[in-house]
Amino acid sequence: METVHVSAERKPALLHGEVLDAEQLRRARGTGNADIFSALPSVQVNNIRNEAGAIDLGIRGLQGEGRVPVLIDGSLQSTHTARGYQGTSDRTYIDSDLVSKVSVEEGASNGAFSSGAIGGLVQMRTLGVEDVLRPGKDFGVLLKGSLYNNNKMPTVPDDERDQVYYRLNNGLSPRVFNNGSATLALAYRQPGLDALLAYSKRRTGNYFAGSHGFDGYPEAVVSRGQEVVNTSYESDSLLAKLGFALDDAQRLKLIFRRHRQQAGELLAAYWYKNSNDKHFQELPPGVESMPQWALGSAVVHAYSANYSYTPSDNKLIDLNLGLWATEADLDQHNGLWAGRPGASYGDQYMHAYNNKRHGFNLLNRSELEALPLSLSYGLAFQQERTQPTSRYTEQPRTLEASRNGVRNERSLFANAVLSYPWASFSLGANLHGSITRDYATKLEVDYAPKLDLTGQLDVHLAKWLDGYVKGGRAYRTPSLYETTTSSEVFSYNPYNPLRPERSLNLELGLKASFQDVFREKERIGFKAAYFDNKVADYISSAWLDRTPGMPSWQGNLTFLNYDKVELRGFEFGADYHSPSFFVEAAATHYLDPEVCSVNQAARRDAAVCNQNGFAWSLIPTRIPPKSVYVISAGKHLLNGDLTVGGRLKYHAGKTNPAEWLKGTGAQPVLELPSERLVDLFIEYRLNKQVNLNLNVDNLTNRYAVDTGAVVSMPIPGRTIRMGMEARF
Repeated sequence: METVHVSAERKPALLHGEVLDAEQLRRARGTGNADIFSALPSVQVNNIRNEAGAIDLGIRGLQGEGRVPVLIDGSLQSTHTARGYQGTSDRTYIDSDLVSKVSVEEGASNGAFSSGAIGGLVQMRTLGVEDVLRPGKDFGVLLKGSLYNNNKMPTVPDDERDQVYYRLNNGLSPRVFNNGSATLALAYRQPGLDALLAYSKRRTGNYFAGSHGFDGYPEAVVSRGQEVVNTSYESDSLLAKLGFALDDAQRLKLIFRRHRQQAGELLAAYWYKNSNDKHFQELPPGVESMPQWALGSAVVHAYSANYSYTPSDNKLIDLNLGLWATEADLDQHNGLWAGRPGASYGDQYMHAYNNKRHGFNLLNRSELEALPLSLSYGLAFQQERTQPTSRYTEQPRTLEASRNGVRNERSLFANAVLSYPWASFSLGANLHGSITRDYATKLEVDYAPKLDLTGQLDVHLAKWLDGYVKGGRAYRTPSLYETTTSSEVFSYNPYNPLRPERSLNLELGLKASFQDVFREKERIGFKAAYFDNKVADYISSAWLDRTPGMPSWQGNLTFLNYDKVELRGFEFGADYHSPSFFVEAAATHYLDPEVCSVNQAARRDAAVCNQNGFAWSLIPTRIPPKSVYVISAGKHLLNGDLTVGGRLKYHAGKTNPAEWLKGTGAQPVLELPSERLVDLFIEYRLNKQVNLNLNVDNLTNRYAVDTGAVVSMPIPGRTIRMGMEARF
């Protein structure tokens, strides 16, 4: 596994928009785990309010099925989840209070986890010893806690029929702070040994929608200020780390993480209000009801071991060996005909399955003395296994709700970097292939190795200015889900074989940085970039013609290679930091996207290419709004002990296909207006050990829907968070 280099120097906040440090994470924390990415315009979060508290990320419009792997402490953390008609998600389960740093790499790269990562790579680092210990101490305690309002735990009926007619709360006093989070971490360090143990707990109920701007959402189901069902979340997490220095050249690090949660979610077809009660009687005036299902559960265990050997007298050896495994056991409302026998309502979708991944990676770095050349090369292997784990004892169905298969992926990679004082050039290659076996159909799908090539030229134009050009070709072989079969809505059909995706990407950019221009301890940064990501044979769901052996009543809901998906645009970033105040700004502007399919155009008598995608694909949810920007500003007071600031977030409007999910019973979002949201933050350093913070999310109490939403589930209304962080 690749070494993560951590610098104590704080980077300019959004000059390199792919890095979020602990301070930025704290300000953007929100009440949902995925809210920490709200400061990055180029990062999209899929269906953020209806993913059971999990994180499903995209970069520059490329998302899902391994296009953007998420690594936590060097191990792959992704669990595939089917979501009925609303498609699929690559879920990462973690309490973001345990995250201390996030790095986002945009575009394809070559490394141990880059196979198939045509959109980019997200790396999270959890709390380490350095995050807990105070300077000069060998033992320390970190205590974090928060309280927030605007939420209430739902009382979910035991009877599944009663769950359909859950009565909504129409408001909550802003003075009620009845849920929150707490984290306790212990750290110890001695020469040759460091250890950390942390526990985190989070609890939040169904939140309440905002009020202002409601009229801009004609497809809204939830009323202004009303309870948003199936959004409650409760988790507890354990993190343990142990590091050994075996000698001056060798180090071993062991990491274990357990995450256990219960959370609400529901399928798109059940996002509606009832016109009557369960006895078909009219509801009393002022009373409304919606389906509120029993909470689903997820239990994730993650293990990793990293061995490094770096002899000081040999620059040809910098060896890293990583072993990792992730095991997820899930019981959630996501399966078709998967639940309790005889169930007719929410319980019929209760879907029990597990998803296991494990792998290893071997990497060595070499520095040549004759040339300013560094080489890194290695190999990687990973296996993913998913299978049903029904809790019911009746005879298993012919075709289970969960996929039942295994996928192996192997890769060889190499990178070379030639560095001179005025420029550097890097070239990388990654040879990777995969094979999937479907235990339900006894079929195998084998994809021969494909070669990824990437290159980057960095030119130092001046002491304060760098220019770069980056490009490459990368492949993604179909995922385990895309090459196996189950009773879920979309399945692989061998009569419609899939080809690997082929991505061509180009990026041009400038980065500038200045120090002490107008005053001491001042930093100014600027970044501008143009990107073009073109994916041929893009894989997404589709409704195709029936194939041999398929009954007349059954539709061929499967996967298709769309001819092309192209996303182009510009990114801008600027920041100013001084001892008295700071301003940070980042923006992404997309040119007109292009989605092309001769097959789907012929079925619908439509144009071969359009800007929104086609009715039965997941592409519409992945396409970002035309413009997204985030501006943050703050003032330092009381000799820097007090910081008062705010954040403005904007996105342009968005349109989905007119017939999206037509005939499914779902009510998808077809039009989203542009939106501006304002957050407020206040941070106060009480002393060297204790920091206090106050956040107001959605200050103006806007009624809004996230751009990655499938149904019109609104975001939380005005929410006040009070927090404390102490080190002893």
